[in-house]
Amino acid sequence: MVPALMMCALQILLLQTPDGSIKLDRPLPVAWTDYVMQYDDGTAYWMAFAGSVRGVWFNAEDFYGGGISELLVNHLEFWFYHHASYPWDTQFFYAELWNGDDASGPSALLDQTSVTAAHYAPCYANYPSPILTEADIWGLVNTEMSTGGWPSTLGDNTPNTVNHSYYMSDEYVWTPWIVQGPTANDFLIRADGAPPGWDLGQSTWGSIKGLYCR
Repeated sequence: MVPALMMCALQILLLQTPDGSIKLDRPLPVAWTDYVMQYDDGTAYWMAFAGSVRGVWFNAEDFYGGGISELLVNHLEFWFYHHASYPWDTQFFYAELWNGDDASGPSALLDQTSVTAAHYAPCYANYPSPILTEADIWGLVNTEMSTGGWPSTLGDNTPNTVNHSYYMSDEYVWTPWIVQGPTANDFLIRADGAPPGWDLGQSTWGSIKGLYCR
């Protein structure tokens, strides 16, 4: 192998995490939306294809304070990245909404919708009627239509104060998605949800990481 090719291969290798996630060539801004629940910090650094299922656990208390027992969820939002060196074998995935806390993991499937992924653009699982959920929910990318965990999910580069983003390689074990420890970074998976009767509008304090973890 000629030196230039060796250096190129080495650089690619060094930009991979143990789970196979790949650092982007440059950070990419991802627009914030006032009304969604999100833990990512609004900047994409990584594309991840770890595990067969990837997801984010949302705790309503983080966004609306204590005493919340239910949410009405209008849609889930996902961001992906299609790198020429790591082509997808399919654009299709199942967007899943589950009840479940961090201790139990996803415990009750509420909706499974087939969605077509797009490169560096928001992709939605829209619900004709808002879905009533518990206060703890999971938004998942199920890649069972792929042979290699595609499409690749975007993630940020800022560890959260609590693990919220996980991937699963089998049906029993959920692993925090950690690219720089000690706690998990976050996938760009977001949820449009609010307690019944709550007019979120512009009153939201937005992303927790946007305020506390930059």
